[in-house]
Amino acid sequence: MKALKRSSLTDIIGLGLIFGVAIFSLILLVAPSIIVLIISFDTRAYVSFPPEGFTLRWYGEVFQKSELVESMLNSLQVGLTVTVLCILLGVPTALACVRGRFRGTTALSVFVLVPHMVPGIVLGVAVLFAGALVGVSPSIWLQSVAITVFILAVMVRTVQSRLMRLDPALEEAAANLRATPFQSLRTVTFPLLMPAILAGSVFTFVEGIDNLSVAIFTHGFRDRPLPVELLALVQYTSTPLVAAVSGVQIVLAIVALIAVSLTIGLDNVND
Repeated sequence: MKALKRSSLTDIIGLGLIFGVAIFSLILLVAPSIIVLIISFDTRAYVSFPPEGFTLRWYGEVFQKSELVESMLNSLQVGLTVTVLCILLGVPTALACVRGRFRGTTALSVFVLVPHMVPGIVLGVAVLFAGALVGVSPSIWLQSVAITVFILAVMVRTVQSRLMRLDPALEEAAANLRATPFQSLRTVTFPLLMPAILAGSVFTFVEGIDNLSVAIFTHGFRDRPLPVELLALVQYTSTPLVAAVSGVQIVLAIVALIAVSLTIGLDNVND
């Protein structure tokens, strides 16, 4: 009886510790973003916490500054380009890795993952030098290609995870009904992969508009994305305008996650 009570007490203490660590980790993850959002509404003309009042002045200034608006548009263009490239390259690569009947499928999976494991700064410098060797100057297109190389593994892994859970018998049934491989792919495989493709698209889009480590080396002088513009802004001003720009990025990321949750559900991303 005593051993049973000790065991129950140990379980309670263990669960309490796990719960406490989880709450503490959640606070560490969320608190910085919440603080930035709170500061962005401060009435004072310098960064301080807690704020003294509430105002939307700094968000108004964000959209009044032409360089910030242009950088937002550049980031949106990069994000959309990266998303399209990741879909066009990542989905066929995932299909080849999972359904491919050739030697080297494992090597292909590893090869796709390697750029994502390399620090973004290293990859950015490498793409910059490679572009110089072939005569391609830093631009919004070079930046898009570099970020695509960096995060292509996100799309591939997301689609792979979904594809590995699909029953091959569905595709075999389509073949037995005299469907061509392309028809089977279009009518059976792609509809079932759509949740994973949409989820991967959201993740790559958010990374495309928020990436700094790669973009800082590959963007053009007139194509500065929002993260690079924000870095320059931090160096020359200490007003809540910086927090307001960060708030815009945070809201974009939250909206993207809400869109995934409402359309396919976060629980269905890898199912």
